[in-house]
Amino acid sequence: MRTSFLIAFTLLLTCSPAHADWLGFRGLAHQGHADAGDYPIRWGPTENVAWKFKLPGPGASSPVVKGERVFVTAFTGTKAKEIVRHLLCLDRKTGKLMWEQKRPAPQPENNYSGHLLQHGFATGTPFIAGARVYVNFCRGGVFAFDLDGKEIWKRELGRYLNSFGSGSSPSMYGKLLLVNQTTEAGALFALDKDTGETVWRAKIPGDCWATPVIAETAKGPEIVLNGQEGVYGLDAETGKQLWQCETIGGYVSSTPLVAKDVLYIMGSNFGLKATTAIRAGGRGDVTKTHVLWSNSKVGASYCSPLLIGERLFFFSGQATCMNRNTGEVLAQNRLDGISNLYSSPIVTGGKIYLFTRNQGAYVLSADDKMTVLAHNDLGDTSAINASPAASNGDMLIRTQEYLYCLRKG
Repeated sequence: MRTSFLIAFTLLLTCSPAHADWLGFRGLAHQGHADAGDYPIRWGPTENVAWKFKLPGPGASSPVVKGERVFVTAFTGTKAKEIVRHLLCLDRKTGKLMWEQKRPAPQPENNYSGHLLQHGFATGTPFIAGARVYVNFCRGGVFAFDLDGKEIWKRELGRYLNSFGSGSSPSMYGKLLLVNQTTEAGALFALDKDTGETVWRAKIPGDCWATPVIAETAKGPEIVLNGQEGVYGLDAETGKQLWQCETIGGYVSSTPLVAKDVLYIMGSNFGLKATTAIRAGGRGDVTKTHVLWSNSKVGASYCSPLLIGERLFFFSGQATCMNRNTGEVLAQNRLDGISNLYSSPIVTGGKIYLFTRNQGAYVLSADDKMTVLAHNDLGDTSAINASPAASNGDMLIRTQEYLYCLRKG
């Protein structure tokens, strides 16, 4: 399974056609690289908006795309017994609703207020594999639907309540659906994607909201999770912990970047910051043996970074460009509205697309200068807490009220 999966995974990443679908959080491998479609650089309320769809409620999940279908989640209700989570499927060309599934929140549940009103446990981005779409509604369950909306299976993996909610998106390794349920069950699960049965469960200390990723090493593929007390490398087929590396920890939502066996990890914790490069493939505590570099002056808890060639980019307080090999900061630019971003950037055609919570979206050159090519505003006064999706010239972004399709007119 290891060898055949690695070959297929590598081919999929390197040979994807220009019309590639957007199958999960930040794309198939969660790294934020889109196909080279003809995407708009400028947009506004009446410019390059192909359609917008009024969502039933807010959420911080990103849309995903398969062919001519767009999937997105949301929630309605604020009192515990009224709360419902929604999965919607829209026609990509027109924005018309094709179908909707609704699932009431299991009781007992928190009333939604404060932080929970930003996402309401509709934060994990769906993942599409073949003819299935997988959704993590956290305490509400993990679901598999077919592309026409029929429920295939459901699993309830944990029942812990958490005042911050949940935010991890599912990912996939071969036939295993990987679900971070640290806030509900204190564990990372690998489920059989066809049946929902547990293949393995790995105990992870503390809460975290990052998405698990896959690192290729000479010893085989590893599942990597950026956790509250460090970074963990697990055997992909058994879930056995192979190694751990200390970090500054904190309430971690940032998903690692992967370049073969090198991981780029970001975090911040009560005023401390760090961006670190770690080589996967070690055994035991690798804090002193596998850290390639660490920069304690830059880092972020929420948004995930971008790796473009030899440069590492991230956006939190400032736009930052780093040398991926040394951790040296090459440039920093101040941009309005990029403090405490929830949205993570993506790149296509040599341009970085970055959506702020309340001050529009930037299109930047993907180089050391990070030149602002455009600063766009949709005129939507609700917050943007989600990351964009991009497929075949369509840029999709959801606010707390609408899902937009940006397309050259």
